[in-house]
Amino acid sequence: ADMNTLYEYSVFFLNTVGGKAYLLRRESRVRILLTYYAILILDRANEQHLNRHGADISPHLTLLVNDIKRYKGLDHKERYLAQLGEIEKRNRR
Repeated sequence: ADMNTLYEYSVFFLNTVGGKAYLLRRESRVRILLTYYAILILDRANEQHLNRHGADISPHLTLLVNDIKRYKGLDHKERYLAQLGEIEKRNRR
Protein backbone atom coordinates (compact mmCIF):
# COMPACT_ATOMS: atom_id res chain seq x y z
CA ALA A 1 0.00 0.00 0.00
CA ASP A 2 1.17 3.52 -0.63
CA MET A 3 1.95 5.98 2.16
CA ASN A 4 -1.24 8.00 1.59
CA THR A 5 -3.43 4.93 2.09
CA LEU A 6 -1.49 3.82 5.17
CA TYR A 7 -1.73 7.33 6.57
CA GLU A 8 -5.51 7.47 6.10
CA TYR A 9 -5.98 4.10 7.86
CA SER A 10 -3.70 5.20 10.70
CA VAL A 11 -5.66 8.41 11.24
CA PHE A 12 -8.90 6.39 11.10
CA PHE A 13 -7.77 3.89 13.76
CA LEU A 14 -6.33 6.45 16.16
CA ASN A 15 -8.60 9.48 15.75
CA THR A 16 -12.13 8.39 14.92
CA VAL A 17 -14.85 6.81 17.02
CA GLY A 18 -15.26 4.04 14.45
CA GLY A 19 -11.54 3.31 14.35
CA LYS A 20 -11.22 3.24 18.13
CA ALA A 21 -14.30 1.00 18.40
CA TYR A 22 -12.78 -1.38 15.86
CA LEU A 23 -9.54 -1.60 17.85
CA LEU A 24 -11.37 -2.16 21.13
CA ARG A 25 -13.18 -5.17 19.66
CA ARG A 26 -9.86 -6.85 18.78
CA GLU A 27 -7.74 -9.11 20.95
CA SER A 28 -5.27 -7.06 23.06
CA ARG A 29 -2.20 -8.18 21.10
CA VAL A 30 -3.81 -7.25 17.76
CA ARG A 31 -4.96 -3.88 19.14
CA ILE A 32 -1.46 -3.14 20.48
CA LEU A 33 0.24 -4.04 17.20
CA LEU A 34 -2.25 -2.12 15.03
CA THR A 35 -1.80 0.93 17.26
CA TYR A 36 1.99 0.54 17.19
CA TYR A 37 2.15 0.45 13.40
CA ALA A 38 -0.37 3.30 13.07
CA ILE A 39 1.92 5.42 15.27
CA LEU A 40 4.96 4.46 13.18
CA ILE A 41 3.13 5.49 10.01
CA LEU A 42 1.99 8.82 11.49
CA ASP A 43 5.53 9.46 12.73
CA ARG A 44 6.85 8.89 9.21
CA ALA A 45 4.10 11.15 7.82
CA ASN A 46 5.28 13.88 10.21
CA GLU A 47 8.89 13.46 9.08
CA GLN A 48 7.87 13.63 5.42
CA HIS A 49 5.49 16.58 6.03
CA LEU A 50 2.53 14.48 4.86
CA ASN A 51 0.37 14.80 8.00
CA ARG A 52 -2.36 16.75 6.22
CA HIS A 53 -4.96 16.06 8.94
CA GLY A 54 -2.61 17.27 11.67
CA ALA A 55 -3.01 14.03 13.64
CA ASP A 56 -1.27 14.19 17.02
CA ILE A 57 0.37 10.93 18.10
CA SER A 58 1.46 12.14 21.55
CA PRO A 59 -1.58 10.94 23.54
CA HIS A 60 -1.49 7.59 21.75
CA LEU A 61 2.21 7.10 22.54
CA THR A 62 1.68 7.27 26.31
CA LEU A 63 -1.29 4.92 26.24
CA LEU A 64 0.48 2.42 23.99
CA VAL A 65 3.69 2.39 26.06
CA ASN A 66 1.58 1.62 29.16
CA ASP A 67 -0.34 -1.12 27.31
CA ILE A 68 2.87 -2.75 26.08
CA LYS A 69 4.48 -2.65 29.53
CA ARG A 70 1.41 -4.33 31.08
CA TYR A 71 0.87 -6.93 28.36
CA LYS A 72 2.42 -10.32 29.07
CA GLY A 73 3.80 -12.50 26.31
CA LEU A 74 4.34 -9.92 23.57
CA ASP A 75 7.34 -10.89 21.46
CA HIS A 76 9.88 -8.10 20.83
CA LYS A 77 8.37 -5.97 23.62
CA GLU A 78 11.68 -4.20 24.32
CA ARG A 79 12.15 -3.38 20.64
CA TYR A 80 8.67 -1.83 20.45
CA LEU A 81 9.30 0.21 23.60
CA ALA A 82 12.68 1.42 22.33
CA GLN A 83 11.17 2.55 19.02
CA LEU A 84 8.33 4.35 20.81
CA GLY A 85 10.90 6.02 23.08
CA GLU A 86 12.69 7.39 20.02
CA ILE A 87 9.41 8.71 18.63
CA GLU A 88 8.60 10.34 22.00
CA LYS A 89 11.99 12.12 21.97
CA ARG A 90 11.36 13.47 18.46
CA ASN A 91 7.88 14.67 19.39
CA ARG A 92 9.06 16.63 22.42
CA ARG A 93 11.00 19.07 20.24
